[in-house]
Amino acid sequence: MMTFGRRYHGYFFCFLSCIISWKVNALNLDLDFIANIKISTCDMTLLGGKSTGGNNYTFTIGNNGKVGAMDIINHLDSASTDFSIGIVNCAPEISKINVSIGGAAVSGMTTALVNSLAGSDGGAKNIGLTIARQTAPDTPFTINSTADDGGLVWTQDEIHSGTVPLIARLISTSDKISAGNFSTIAT
Repeated sequence: MMTFGRRYHGYFFCFLSCIISWKVNALNLDLDFIANIKISTCDMTLLGGKSTGGNNYTFTIGNNGKVGAMDIINHLDSASTDFSIGIVNCAPEISKINVSIGGAAVSGMTTALVNSLAGSDGGAKNIGLTIARQTAPDTPFTINSTADDGGLVWTQDEIHSGTVPLIARLISTSDKISAGNFSTIAT
């Protein structure tokens, strides 16, 4: 039988507490991971319209900003304007680009942006603005869509060419439209 003197007794408990402490710490293991994260993004720009500073652009629809009611109702070219979204500085591995058209949608109509000018402030009533591909002007994008089936999903040809030709079109949102100014913001 082994006996410990007073002097070694303290060392034994110190050793024992280190072993017990080690086992407890093994249950709370912290791991540090080191990774190389690559973010594949592109810079986007609008082609067409007038830059108003920064990333803000203004597009004028019609002849000097004037569009006839029948032009809107009949979807004539004078009630629309063409523009494009371009991409630059893309990583070569980019294979899919989704763009959501953000803004305030017309009540009960998910594909048209609402006029931000109230009728009392001279705003046209029952008119909205749609955005679609130039190749499919009657299939506008869903406003604020995060799903592939409603937003702008770039094709491989569009990614390769670096541009998507689009059309912005004023539309009637009711049988009764009224004259006035129209302004909306899409993000």
